[in-house]
Amino acid sequence: MTSKPFLLFAFFLLTAATASGQDAGPAVEVFRTRCLAEGPRFDKTVALAKHEEWPELAADMAMAFTPVGEPSAIEGWIASKGEADAFQALVVYKAEIAGKPVEGCTVALSGTDAAAFERALLAVVQAKSMGEETGEDTIYKRYSAQVAGREGAITVALPRYPKGTDQVIASVVAQQVIDN
Repeated sequence: MTSKPFLLFAFFLLTAATASGQDAGPAVEVFRTRCLAEGPRFDKTVALAKHEEWPELAADMAMAFTPVGEPSAIEGWIASKGEADAFQALVVYKAEIAGKPVEGCTVALSGTDAAAFERALLAVVQAKSMGEETGEDTIYKRYSAQVAGREGAITVALPRYPKGTDQVIASVVAQQVIDN
């Protein structure tokens, strides 16, 4: 079985040619508007994607961008406007964690200044650090924050050696909201 880090590396390598250095402000805004403003909302995001006719992301790629092991539902889209833009993907998913239904939302971005992205994210979200893990090429930083009135777990995957035109993956997972 191919590992997630390999899939991510291969995909970002393919998109690196079109990625030009991107200011972190717009990248954080993508995460804020799509995942944080209302919190992760699977059904609402799927409906929006269908209405807007967003191009679908391959299922294995969508799965590679999720921080949960076995989502019960997952959908993903390419959010970039064209080949000249840096790569952006949006993935939403549902899962069960510790017996509770949760929803999650992830953005994957290329051509982003990783250090600036993290600073801008922390300026937007009042987050409490919950620790980090360092992998061979990636640092996974975990935070806890209120996201649209729910306690959310935010994970940011940043390159261990940022270059200013980096790949960043930001996720939020929160208890599922049931609409009446």
